[in-house]
Amino acid sequence: MRNFSPSKILWLILGCLCLVVGTIGVFLPVLPTFPFYLVTVFSFAKSSQRLHDWFTGTKLYKKNLQPLVERKTMPLKAKFSILASVTIVMGFGFFMMARKGVWIPCIILAVIWIFHLGFFLFKVKTERPALTEKQITKKRKKEEYIVTQMIAIYCRKNHRELYDRRTKKLCPECEQIAKYSVERSEHCPHIKEKTFCSNCTTHCYSPQMRDKIKKIMRFSGPRIIFYHPVLAIWHLICMAEQKRKKND
Repeated sequence: MRNFSPSKILWLILGCLCLVVGTIGVFLPVLPTFPFYLVTVFSFAKSSQRLHDWFTGTKLYKKNLQPLVERKTMPLKAKFSILASVTIVMGFGFFMMARKGVWIPCIILAVIWIFHLGFFLFKVKTERPALTEKQITKKRKKEEYIVTQMIAIYCRKNHRELYDRRTKKLCPECEQIAKYSVERSEHCPHIKEKTFCSNCTTHCYSPQMRDKIKKIMRFSGPRIIFYHPVLAIWHLICMAEQKRKKND
């Protein structure tokens, strides 16, 4: 103990206490795990390098804290668990103090809760798990469906004499473009990470087809909300997320 100063002993005790409470929070959703583990890392770094190295090598740390510390990301389930547990605990404290008319601590608690909410929603990115083969196939089919629907909107409005409204059959030119786009999608090597072809780093369309599909997208893009509103809103959300990633 002669190598431990009183301050290191206090940090060590605090780290151990937070480790115990945070671990209980893993199994008891009412307790927030994240803030206690964060204090544990900080306390062990201040008191014992051996304990710090041990804790950062555990599965508990890697699952609950490592993504945030290293990449500022967190799984959606962990985000929800933290926000739900913090909201329950703070909400209970707010309710008990409000019943007794103690308003200043209530305001402080509300400000802390708002800060906590804003930090995890807007500062911490959501870590998305790797897609399974089934999810990749579903994503590919959805991309193909969106493109063919946009081509159909263009064909319906610009090639009225050749578009069959009864069977929804495209004109020969648009049919060729639709088949080409589906073929490109089927062989796309970036389907796992990309959102749309316009954001892809590898443009696999031929120059002629690229010009045609750009013309179709410019025409059908603003109009798709009248035919497929859910798809249009989903498209806007994905574009906003992609823009945020580029800015980051």
